[in-house]
Amino acid sequence: MQMAGAAGEAVDQVRKEFVRQGLLPKGSLWALRGNEWTRSREQKSLRASLCAAYPRLGRAIGLREALQEILAQEDPQELRWWLQWADRSRLAPFRKLSKTIKEHMDGVLAFLQSRVTNGLIEAINGLIQLAKRMARGFRSFRCLRIAAFLKAGKLTLDLPVVTS
Repeated sequence: MQMAGAAGEAVDQVRKEFVRQGLLPKGSLWALRGNEWTRSREQKSLRASLCAAYPRLGRAIGLREALQEILAQEDPQELRWWLQWADRSRLAPFRKLSKTIKEHMDGVLAFLQSRVTNGLIEAINGLIQLAKRMARGFRSFRCLRIAAFLKAGKLTLDLPVVTS
């Protein structure tokens, strides 16, 4: 689970509620998405005016930005504080995100301490699954293991060409 990305999706869900009600002007999507430091002056101005006009939207953006800061600081106490804020926010997408983070709290805390993800393991698993599909018809685990090593090791075999 990528927490910053999930927080961005939660902001987007809140934004879509306002779009369905017809409250947001055209061009507001990119003013509200992403980080403030990547926005143009006009987008920053539009973002500030929309957040002032719609406090729920401002609260959603504030929650996302606060989570980004907390993840950068790697502080578990601040994360617990953020979870309480998200629970009290009355924003369903952020309450759901808070619940998800709480369910995976051990892994989140381990990530904050080590900054190690399971991405590498997942990539290797994908290569093994590919080797498994390539090796269909093999009748032993030994052949599958060899195919997995060949695929994961990205070996190129220069086989001699037989000419007749």
